[in-house]
Amino acid sequence: MTASQHTSSDEARAAVWTGIIGTAKHLGKRRPLSTPPRPTVVQLRAGTSDLPVYFIGVGLFEVHLAELIPGEHSIYAVEISWPSEWHDAATNNDLDACPTLEEMVAPYVAALSAHVGNKPCVLVGYSFHGSMAFEAAHQMRELGGKVEAVLLLDAPAEYPVWYKSAWQSLRQVWTRASTTARLKTTFAIGRWSFFEAGKVVKHSLLEMMMHVPGKLTTKLDTSGQPMQWHTIERLYANSLRSYRLRRLDIRGVVFRADRAEDCPSPMPDRSLGWSNLFGKGLEIVQMSGGHETMMRESPHDLRLACEMSSVLDRSSGKPAQTNGAKHATP
Repeated sequence: MTASQHTSSDEARAAVWTGIIGTAKHLGKRRPLSTPPRPTVVQLRAGTSDLPVYFIGVGLFEVHLAELIPGEHSIYAVEISWPSEWHDAATNNDLDACPTLEEMVAPYVAALSAHVGNKPCVLVGYSFHGSMAFEAAHQMRELGGKVEAVLLLDAPAEYPVWYKSAWQSLRQVWTRASTTARLKTTFAIGRWSFFEAGKVVKHSLLEMMMHVPGKLTTKLDTSGQPMQWHTIERLYANSLRSYRLRRLDIRGVVFRADRAEDCPSPMPDRSLGWSNLFGKGLEIVQMSGGHETMMRESPHDLRLACEMSSVLDRSSGKPAQTNGAKHATP
């Protein structure tokens, strides 16, 4: 490891640990605590290529994966402390005061544009950050920026709502399948829906009746207050209510996990909803491991890192070899 790579890794870990320490202090004193300002763009790994890579959002998963990706690309992450007003709006369930996806992404784009300048780049988003990367690419291009591709790490185009998935699957089954397949699949969808609804009810009961606080994250708002996961989810879901997916004239690549979250269906959408949204083609790479294990557990994380390196090499015009299962859509 070179001195520059070591410095980059330290910078990235410092950014993540600021959030962890802030959350730990909050647990001890139960009030917002001042934390040193974190840089909006941190380098996860140094490289020599002219095509830098930017993760939208940074956490332990992103830091871990960046260290595994072989190749010559410089890898960065863009992270913004969300305004405390957004936090308050989500906590109070004031949906009108919550940001749209465009508003949520704008400060990331400002930081990214200032850092990358006129260079072409690749954007990467994991989970909901995939939607943010997609919108960031739109805003970057509107500002005259150059985005070569968007890499979507198990990131559905629409934030998953269990009952919506169940209804879509039922319609699919009852219009296309045979009678036997209809009954069998309907039973499987009903059982899946029952367990999904049970998770929601259990979470609500724990909060209302037992006063169990939501799971804290290392995401800090501008006042230094750590955000609960269900509050972040509320902001995510609300931001997509009015969001209109529109075609992006670049390449897209979906790295699809073995998704236990998928509703039972004889014809799953392998593209996770991204078909026909990339003017220069969409590539689908089927990965091993689940939504989280593909990012953090061996050998799934190593395979993902190698597949991402292969895609990045092709984006920069360098031939690459890969063993991953792929499927391309126009």
